[in-house]
Amino acid sequence: MALPSSLPELPRSRTHPFHPPPEYDQLRKESPISRFVWPNGVEGWLVTTYSEVRTLLADPRLSINRFNSPPPSLSAIKDRKPEVMLPRSLVAMDPPEHTPWRRAIVKEMTPRWARSMEPRIAEITREYLDRVREIGPGADLVENLALPVPSRVICEVLGVPQADQEFFQEQAEVRSQVGAPAEKINAATRALYEYLGQLVTDKRKSANTSDVLGRLVHARIAGEPAPHDIVVGQAMLLLIAGHETTANMIGLGVATLMDNRELIADLADTAKGTALVEEILRMHAIIQWGIVRRATDDIEINGIHIAKGEWVVCSLASANRDESRYGCPHAVDTGQAQSPHVTFGYGVHQCAGQSLARTEVRVVLRELFAAFPGLRTTVAPEELRYRYEMWVYGLYECPVVW
Repeated sequence: MALPSSLPELPRSRTHPFHPPPEYDQLRKESPISRFVWPNGVEGWLVTTYSEVRTLLADPRLSINRFNSPPPSLSAIKDRKPEVMLPRSLVAMDPPEHTPWRRAIVKEMTPRWARSMEPRIAEITREYLDRVREIGPGADLVENLALPVPSRVICEVLGVPQADQEFFQEQAEVRSQVGAPAEKINAATRALYEYLGQLVTDKRKSANTSDVLGRLVHARIAGEPAPHDIVVGQAMLLLIAGHETTANMIGLGVATLMDNRELIADLADTAKGTALVEEILRMHAIIQWGIVRRATDDIEINGIHIAKGEWVVCSLASANRDESRYGCPHAVDTGQAQSPHVTFGYGVHQCAGQSLARTEVRVVLRELFAAFPGLRTTVAPEELRYRYEMWVYGLYECPVVW
């Protein structure tokens, strides 16, 4: 029987919804790479400074493949292994296997392509803003805008019928719940896998390559036809990541601007709006508990020895608040030097859909405040219901009046 760990637990208690746990401030100064234990009993290294996070995320000796043994988890159930695992995708592949798949997906989602999507994103956003207006004061922006717009966009991008977007929202939400029973997670995973498996099969029978999924189905990866299961895995990744993270960032953006109303006017200008969105993204690293990797070899960094097989968790939220990198780390300041943040990660595993996410957040916020210039939340922004316990941070609801 294993003895309880004497290591401290990962800091998880916020004192304000806009800021990571205050312990990170001390860790960056005193112990930027330190040992912690996670609620499921797995021990590992926690990395909290900007430089070290980027260095380690770029190190090929850190593997993203976490199927071999239980990784750090927020679940207190030790060694919990869901009956059904997500099919393989970019977030479970290391180079060289990862390289051709990432290339195939990234070429579909370039910054230029994302900019070309702006008129359609604005059109979809206005449609849902009309629904908000019909509901009237008290309407929840999470349910009626932040969730459905990214879901609609990614469904159109991938070629998924619009009628199925509610299904994806429900299943993805279950997948992200820290305390959800294993059988509930398994059911959601099976439902997604079965639906997407059939969709991939149907697209393989068709010569239509007008959408991203259709082109992936017919792609050749490293000179070979794209395997069915991996195409399904990439589709599931893009659908889940393509709406849940963006939806939560939109909600956080609204809450942030309620506290910084003088900045709302910047959204009308593309350059200023872009800078503002980058600051909102930096302030709210949506993957609030960090990125998990495992050492495939011994690593020496700044006098610290990370042994082969040990878990390393890079805190994006802490790195984005590093005082050595940002002059105004804890507030939205579009005037400070725009150092690249790490909200989308770093290195070869940096988020493939980041250009689309940036465009969606900017366009939705711009259209929202253009339609409702007097918008305000029904309670103070810090009193809204936040997803404190979720790996993907955000808001549960955002009721507004105007």
